[in-house]
Amino acid sequence: MKTVIILLIATMAFLACTEPEPPQQNVADENYPDSRLDDATIVFTKDGKQNITIEAEHIDRWVREDSTEADTIKVLFFDDQGGQKSTLTANRGLIREKSEKVAMFGNVVAINEDSTVLKTESLFWDPETGLITTDDYVEIEKTDGDLLTGYGLKADRNLQELEILSDVAGKVTDVAEQEKEKFKDK
Repeated sequence: MKTVIILLIATMAFLACTEPEPPQQNVADENYPDSRLDDATIVFTKDGKQNITIEAEHIDRWVREDSTEADTIKVLFFDDQGGQKSTLTANRGLIREKSEKVAMFGNVVAINEDSTVLKTESLFWDPETGLITTDDYVEIEKTDGDLLTGYGLKADRNLQELEILSDVAGKVTDVAEQEKEKFKDK
């Protein structure tokens, strides 16, 4: 019995002298963003004027990776005088703040100042090229009822100059008289 008590006391003394192990850090902990924001706004400027504004219900931001993820995102594009030219909305977005590139995913809708509506599932803005692009299916509806569809898109950020890349189809409701004249003699 003395031996058992001595071993028990020795074990307790040994355990009391050892440093406790630090808690294991969960691998998921390393992926936490540097900041999390609700109802956030990011503003990009050009020559001191508002150029692009990004609003989101929720943002997770990783500074070192230059990666910002947004939920329920809205992107507003402005002209050089500060007038709003177009609005893009989507379920999710990825923003690279240093390059000002934006990718939008899920129920993407773009509306320009003349109410042209673009619908697709993904859209990418690259300020270096000045283009909005996608490889997905697109629908473009004008206020006069014209509808264009197809796959792939290159467009300026104001949706004034649009190019659908393949499988283009559409419905045109009103062809200008001068356009009709071009085809009369052919």
